[in-house]
Amino acid sequence: MKQRKILTIDDDEDVNNLISVILKKNDYDYRTCEDIKEYFSQVVQYQPNLCLVDLNLGNFEGFGFGIIETMRKKIGHDMIIIVMSRRSKPEDINRALECGANDYIQKPIDENILISKLNIFLEKNNDDISFPDRPIPGGDQDATFEIPMNITSISEKSIFLYSRSYIAKGSLISLHNSFFKGFKFGVQSVTLNRELGGYIIEIHVDKEEHTELLPEIRKMMLQCPPVDED
Repeated sequence: MKQRKILTIDDDEDVNNLISVILKKNDYDYRTCEDIKEYFSQVVQYQPNLCLVDLNLGNFEGFGFGIIETMRKKIGHDMIIIVMSRRSKPEDINRALECGANDYIQKPIDENILISKLNIFLEKNNDDISFPDRPIPGGDQDATFEIPMNITSISEKSIFLYSRSYIAKGSLISLHNSFFKGFKFGVQSVTLNRELGGYIIEIHVDKEEHTELLPEIRKMMLQCPPVDED
């Protein structure tokens, strides 16, 4: 089958890097864009079969809705458009579909979910893709996932973790071990590490929320020998 072309627009460089890794690994022809003008130029020049569109682009919150509407008016409904956004309210999803989106994927990005949807829309054989069996609560309940991670370093301000899965900035996570049990942390930054084949995730230690934890972190730091940077 002829290789299908995918065009993406997202103003987050880390998300674009993640998408590039996933699409390359799964043998898709693709191009990524961060700029709106570049994106529309690539739509004309590259002529993709499918577009992945973020909703919040730079200072233009919700601009992705306008992108979808514009593409439907100018191009029609032959091109497949999938929204990929952190916005998870039912009204956002419904509005995107009403604007003309074919489907909606919520961030953080799950590789199996993304590839399964791409394979279905582009009619690519997906027999070897195992779709994750994860119950998603309805209504206003929170959705939780368990992701393997390793702690790489700890300070009084931050804890750095390694994970093969991308976790979006602003996500709330908890660590399932006796030392950190009961505490929740906000993701401050996510950095792609190509050598390790995964991501370095920084979570913030808050002086107010983690008051009971700070003395234990200081004890741990005193017991550990300094790292030789050479």
